[in-house]
Amino acid sequence: MKKIDWSDPKKKNEAYKKLMKMFNTSKCSVSLAMSFKRNSLLAAKMRYVAVSELGGKQLIEDKENVKNIKILDSKGNVIKCVEDSIVTL
Repeated sequence: MKKIDWSDPKKKNEAYKKLMKMFNTSKCSVSLAMSFKRNSLLAAKMRYVAVSELGGKQLIEDKENVKNIKILDSKGNVIKCVEDSIVTL
């Protein structure tokens, strides 16, 4: 999950206010842009200004998704659960 955040909540609040005024948008639009949930040209510009001028840092949480795989018998009952994406039988 990627997002742009500030270490100090006061700096984050000030940066959001500056972005809202600079781009004439709402706080909701700025928040969606900083959490990469909005991917428009305006959102990209807001992220660029936040990182380059307002001291924001891009955080990337690289989390591998490990899926639970259920092995079933012919009747649909769970025999075994495997927590790996590669299953050898």
